[in-house]
Amino acid sequence: MLFHTLIFIYLFLPVTLFFVYISRKSLRNIILFIASLVFSAWFQVSLSLVLIGSITLNYFAGIAIDLASDDKRRRILFLFAVILNLFLLALFKYLSFLSCTVSDLLSLTGINPFVVKEFGMPLGISFYTFKALSYLISVKRREVPAQRNYIDLAVYISIFPQLVAGPIDRYRTLAPQLSDPSYSFEKFSSGIKRFILGLAKKVIIATPLALMADKIFDSPISQMNAAVAWFGAICYTLQIYYDFAGYTDMAIGVGKMFGLEFTENFNFPYNSRSVREFWKRWHISLSTWLRDYLFLPLAYARSKKMVKEKYLHMKADNWIYLYATIITFLICGLWHGAAWTFVIWGLLHGMMMSIEQLGFGKILKKAFKPIQHVYLLFFLVLSWVLFRSASIQDAIHYLGAMFGGGGKPEDFSLVTKYFDSQTILVLIISIAGSTRFFEYITNLIKSLMMSRIPIIGATTTHVYYLAGIIFMLLVLTLSTVFIIAGTSIPFIYFKF
Repeated sequence: MLFHTLIFIYLFLPVTLFFVYISRKSLRNIILFIASLVFSAWFQVSLSLVLIGSITLNYFAGIAIDLASDDKRRRILFLFAVILNLFLLALFKYLSFLSCTVSDLLSLTGINPFVVKEFGMPLGISFYTFKALSYLISVKRREVPAQRNYIDLAVYISIFPQLVAGPIDRYRTLAPQLSDPSYSFEKFSSGIKRFILGLAKKVIIATPLALMADKIFDSPISQMNAAVAWFGAICYTLQIYYDFAGYTDMAIGVGKMFGLEFTENFNFPYNSRSVREFWKRWHISLSTWLRDYLFLPLAYARSKKMVKEKYLHMKADNWIYLYATIITFLICGLWHGAAWTFVIWGLLHGMMMSIEQLGFGKILKKAFKPIQHVYLLFFLVLSWVLFRSASIQDAIHYLGAMFGGGGKPEDFSLVTKYFDSQTILVLIISIAGSTRFFEYITNLIKSLMMSRIPIIGATTTHVYYLAGIIFMLLVLTLSTVFIIAGTSIPFIYFKF
């Protein structure tokens, strides 16, 4: 059941909201858990059992860690629980990748390659595993007590708006809300607005961009030139932003309807002027998770070792940063997918962040701001090609086409055949929407509402709110028409 389907929008969500709102407080989490299981089982019943297994594992693990009699026992139990969680993740997501890699290495020595049967990957396993780990870490650090109520923990791990693509909310921030959600008309109406805008980002903007990007990426290299290749890469760059940001908006909107505030996941990432800044604005819940639970512990452990071994010197901080950053982004790449393209994509981002830290960042800050933006966008467009490609070989061929290695002469007219009125309109809206342009227009209108001339302020306020309601109804209607008429394309991050 996808967020951008009629059955979710006009049946599943309204029915779930109805039962939550008419039920007693003690029953609301039970209803949310049942709804989350139905949502998960809609895709595949057998794989939803893995979700229940993860919940049960972490329920008992959290209690065992909390009851540990001393710190050593607590650490051992915590480490054992983490290994079990990662084992589940590796079993369903990485077993085939690991077996293929080992098989390829063995074949170099003359040993016959082998194939391990691939398991189906449970929906959202990367996301709910990281949520479960954040719960265990909080219990181990004594930031929160272990949850004794199975349903309450189950809802935190499996709540359906976050189940398949986050945001990855921390237990200590979301659990109190699940115990005592804050309902209000303002929050509910804000949630509807956020959901509709997210829906529009997906079906009106991301889907046409996806169709265009797929058409170009799936074309033979011999049939494209540099202009076509760059256009396809730019379409995918915009697609992945609107696809993921659209999902996040819908998830946050649904959360608000249930009285919950989820973590913001995007802050105009393409406005960034460095790779370091980009990761402060892109997939924020993942980047902060990796920072707090992987990067900082790695850097701290490494610095302690260097002090102990008397290797600490003036430049040590940079090398500690380099070491921790590369490992963190190696894990980040693997988290996104079991393929070498994702590994290299993660390492490239880690390398660029390290280069900026080792001195290039200072040079970059002195440059003309548009040049900083061009540098960041140039790197992102190239790196997204790796992210999109099925193999390293495909990525190399496509990148080669972007720099003149295609089979067609460099004639810009070749790319114009991909343009029509809808494509041009979508490109204009998507480029403007990736900046603060629409935010500026909204703030300008709000400033008119607060005009010192009372009649202007009052009139503008009424017109603004009425126009807002009409606009949202039109967007919802248009999105529904697109859903009925168009091709349903899953969210990119569903496969993670």
